[in-house]
Amino acid sequence: MTPAAPRILLLSPTVLQYIGGTETVVAQLARRLAPTCRLTVLGGVCVDRAAPEAPPSNTAPEAMAALGAQVVTVPFVGRDTALNAALRRALRLNPFKIESWSFFRSLARRGFDFGEFDAIVTFYEMDASLLARRYPAVRDRSLHLLPGVSRRRLFRDVGERNVVFLGYRGPDRVQRKWGLRIPALPLGVDEAFFPPGPRPLPRARRLAFFGRLDGSKRVDWLAELFAHSDLRARGYTLDIVGDGPLGAMLRSRYGDTPGLRLHARMSPAQLIELLRDTHLVLHPSELESFGLTVLESMAAGVPVITHDLPGIRAWAQDRPVYAAHLDRGAWLAAVARFEDERLWLETSARNVAFARGFGWQSLADRVFEMLQARSPARAAITR
Repeated sequence: MTPAAPRILLLSPTVLQYIGGTETVVAQLARRLAPTCRLTVLGGVCVDRAAPEAPPSNTAPEAMAALGAQVVTVPFVGRDTALNAALRRALRLNPFKIESWSFFRSLARRGFDFGEFDAIVTFYEMDASLLARRYPAVRDRSLHLLPGVSRRRLFRDVGERNVVFLGYRGPDRVQRKWGLRIPALPLGVDEAFFPPGPRPLPRARRLAFFGRLDGSKRVDWLAELFAHSDLRARGYTLDIVGDGPLGAMLRSRYGDTPGLRLHARMSPAQLIELLRDTHLVLHPSELESFGLTVLESMAAGVPVITHDLPGIRAWAQDRPVYAAHLDRGAWLAAVARFEDERLWLETSARNVAFARGFGWQSLADRVFEMLQARSPARAAITR
């Protein structure tokens, strides 16, 4: 008798409301796991009007359902909502804790049954901790794919064997602080980012930033750099793509800056279209567990200037250009280097070739193997 397909749950409160590195991981895994299992995606819907008006198209409920996944939603207090901000001020908590606590509170009220799943995957530290503490019966069925860990207690809650890092910032930090060796996996890149052939030098000098508009990405510094430098006079423009807590400030302060265009978040298809005409991607982030933006830009054949962060250098090595941290002169000099057409073309080709070594399917296959190993009593988890 053929065993039933396994029931797998992807738990990610933010996946249906925001778009970022983690949400991209969930969407890509869902796309590749759905054909081989009975997949459920569990996400949150923001409770007030300050939240994004529409979910990103690649993680919308309709997109998930089209993959063959069941989509379950509960209300939660998203990071950009007015209620989250009020609770932050009153309770002195960070917005991500409020997200997770409100999400699990909704699950408890609903009486959500985690026991019906053969395997459960979480993607944030607080979600992993709350799942283990509130639903201890499913600890051994859970796999926590995390960008990093801030508290030693997490490993007491969930167990070391159930944690895997996505990206390379987390393992070094955990080994240095607590002497723990936690495995890590690289992220992948959507095949659609790769150009059909060698990239020609773009006709326009378009600079681009895409990602979460928050303090750690230093997009505020980038906008200031563009507004108060000679880049515009040299023919450059800057497109800033994304949403987040700095969005309103950027629109207020730089909305009328000549050559600087502010865009809401984009679907992958829209982003790929923008990258086809982009000269350089500027990514002055101060914190990255992997740097998916860097990989996607490289796959599209666009040279990248970024900060020299361990989470990026661990896999990208010397492919990006690393400019000194928030050093105006160093960043402007790095941009000027790529006015050399030969250097641009060589870097573009080298980046595309390197990025082809990263695929989402290999990550999904490895995750599926790990889920098999965590449910020895449930032999249904088999391809």
